[in-house]
Amino acid sequence: MCVNNKLHRNLDYYLLRPQTNDMNNDIHSRLSYSGQGGLGIHPESLAKIALSEIANGNIDQKFYSADLTSSFFNSLVTDEPEHTIKLIRKELDNGLAVQFFFEGIAPIIAEKLGDSWKQDTMTFSEVTIAVSKLRLLCQELESLYLEPEDTLKSAPKILLFTLEGENHTFGSYLAALKLKKENFNAQIAIGYSESDLFKLLEFGNFQLIGVSIGSENMVNQSNIITDRIRKNFALPIAAGGSFVTHHKTLSKTCLDVDLFQPSPKEIKYLLKVN
Repeated sequence: MCVNNKLHRNLDYYLLRPQTNDMNNDIHSRLSYSGQGGLGIHPESLAKIALSEIANGNIDQKFYSADLTSSFFNSLVTDEPEHTIKLIRKELDNGLAVQFFFEGIAPIIAEKLGDSWKQDTMTFSEVTIAVSKLRLLCQELESLYLEPEDTLKSAPKILLFTLEGENHTFGSYLAALKLKKENFNAQIAIGYSESDLFKLLEFGNFQLIGVSIGSENMVNQSNIITDRIRKNFALPIAAGGSFVTHHKTLSKTCLDVDLFQPSPKEIKYLLKVN
């Protein structure tokens, strides 16, 4: 199937079903720069991400400037999907690390889309469409980022779920991809009712649960559901999402979970796997 038809068919599917969009609550850590043109991303923000990945041995390729991220963002918002995928593939051919695209560039673009909606520079519909296109583009490139799926069949199973009414879903998708890359069998449950979620946990043989919390408005709901999970399942619970990312200290005082944005290394230690 050609990229053109595939992306348009998938995009039609996403736009016809109920939509959510990634709206992060506090973007100052990555998007505090208001220089001329493009995204307004301070180069140091991208540099810190890249240097962190290099220090961890995750990325050994060169760092790319905010200008490149800006060109991806602009294409995503204004161009047809097939044009944007060609642009990204061209940069990949020129040496852009696919891992840096997924773990550095894509999250920043998602944050900028949320920022654009809050600042009224884009409408809710425009942001919804752009986030859907971003996810479809990521899905188009997944095979370059991940190992074959059959290698995960015997891997530890992790369930990442978002609460009913939660609008922040793209981050969970990226988190699941990163866990899969680290040889975890990560699955996503978006907007499940409590009863359906409990059915998944009862029969899914999961070893860890992750809850994504996008804003302070979801804290009480998260604590209610995690308390009920504890009463029915002996499973460790981790919290992530925009709220935890930008309010780490507050999260530790108001969320009833065992872990906060654990690294793959910490998860492996907890689950006693290599």
